[in-house]
Amino acid sequence: MQLLRSSFSFLCLFVLSCRVLADTTYFQSSEYASGALGSGPFQIFKSSSSTPSAWNFVVPYNDSTAGQIESGLIFIAPRGTNVNSPGALIYDKSGNLVWDGTRFGQTLTFKVATYKGESVILLWTGTVAGAGVGSGYDLILNNKYEIIANFTAVNLNGSLADFHDIEMTSNDTALITAYQPKTWDLSTFNIADGWLLDSVAQELDPSNGNEIFTWVASDHVDPNTCYASPGTTGTSADNPWDYFHINAVDKDSAGNYLISSRHCHAIYYVAPSGDIIWTIGGHNSTVTMNDGTTFAWQHDVRWHNDETQISLFDNEGTAWELDSSSSRGLLLDFDASNNSVSLNQQWIPYNVTVSESQGNVGILDSGNTLIGWGQVPYFSEYDANGQFLYVVQFGVGDVQSYRAYHYNWTATPNTRPSVSVETSGSNTTVYTSWNGATEVATWQLSGSTSDSPQLAVPISNTSRSGFETAISVDSSTNFTYFQVAAFNSNKKVIVYSNFTASDGSQQDPAANQTVESSNSSGSGSNSSSSGSLQVAVNSRMITSVFLVLWIFHILL
Repeated sequence: MQLLRSSFSFLCLFVLSCRVLADTTYFQSSEYASGALGSGPFQIFKSSSSTPSAWNFVVPYNDSTAGQIESGLIFIAPRGTNVNSPGALIYDKSGNLVWDGTRFGQTLTFKVATYKGESVILLWTGTVAGAGVGSGYDLILNNKYEIIANFTAVNLNGSLADFHDIEMTSNDTALITAYQPKTWDLSTFNIADGWLLDSVAQELDPSNGNEIFTWVASDHVDPNTCYASPGTTGTSADNPWDYFHINAVDKDSAGNYLISSRHCHAIYYVAPSGDIIWTIGGHNSTVTMNDGTTFAWQHDVRWHNDETQISLFDNEGTAWELDSSSSRGLLLDFDASNNSVSLNQQWIPYNVTVSESQGNVGILDSGNTLIGWGQVPYFSEYDANGQFLYVVQFGVGDVQSYRAYHYNWTATPNTRPSVSVETSGSNTTVYTSWNGATEVATWQLSGSTSDSPQLAVPISNTSRSGFETAISVDSSTNFTYFQVAAFNSNKKVIVYSNFTASDGSQQDPAANQTVESSNSSGSGSNSSSSGSLQVAVNSRMITSVFLVLWIFHILL
């Protein structure tokens, strides 16, 4: 009896520590928010090894706000010691996984852009240094998730692309950031043989990696005019002083560049010659800053509305200094004729706190705004009046995402759907998912025998549900292999899976199971919308858990 009690207690603790249900979203969960479900709750699936972060809607949408939410998908890249699988993730707005891109490893910049007339994904991959900078490569993925360009910084004595930014221009060039260590006279700080970690902005041609424009911060901005003193840094090539800390680059219709310096609290407007035309913020602002427009340790500086407005994420703090009680999103009106900026709008976080690093402001076509709170694992969507529509928490402990974006994104992967078959007695369940697919409306399940593994016999049609769909098979059937076919909203087949048995063995699709390319073109598809805003918590695992607990209770 004591053994049974101990086993029961262990099982209860196991259930509480797992906290990993497929296609599960939490709503105002105090257990989630308190960490009782773990520091980084995540989901698991039968047909996929993905373990994406699970969401908790701290402020859920309701009947009045649901209709105001802009349809689309959420792009975040959870990272941190409490993230089970760091990397790029796409979700629908109900918190269901759409694409797991963690095979590329931890990333920070992860967004959608237009390249050669097509929607593409921009994604940085590489190594993140403890100093908060990166060394790696920028990738462009097409809507099949294939790499179509791979480039990095050039002519910087071996320094590679940093993670802080990738932006595509209207001319199909890429704006990137980089960091370059170099010797520097730091005698004014009593540092002999000083070293600077210089900030660099580059414009490149992604098709061949050729350099178009390079701007080096130390050529134009005096290190003594910024706010981050060397402290214990600046003493060697491995420990250089990051005085400027570039974290955003934008380009306007006139061909000038907007460059953000976190450590100088400043935005620099730079000509193609490299000369600074004007400066907003910092010690030496050349633009008049009206009430409410000052910022500190900022991120994600962008032009808007024909270069008459500038958005940015005002961190108001860093690891060693807090300058306010809360971070905020900012939209500034820029008056070129009067050389001034004024406050248009600000967005305050739900939990009114300082995010000491990272963060972004995304102004959507509808007038809504999506803000990622960086080091604090939240993102939130606001209406045009600045009111919360919803607030999502995607972790509790060391969980963060450099930015959070909203996009309309349509994709058809170059892979086949994944299928897992589970048989228990006379009951069989087929689980299926297709990583990255946005156009699947219905799954058609077919079966075949071991004698004719590629002879498909249709069994049922099931509406797609979340990332993974569970399909029950009638106990009267006697099939060895199962296959799914994905249908879009036009009732056209997009793809066929392999035939899969309960022991995991597989057979290729039949020779006549071919798909016309036009079937996955997205015509008439609702693939880029978020789908229903009603989240159905996966109940099959909950039922199983409580059944086991009930059996133990009877035994006791």
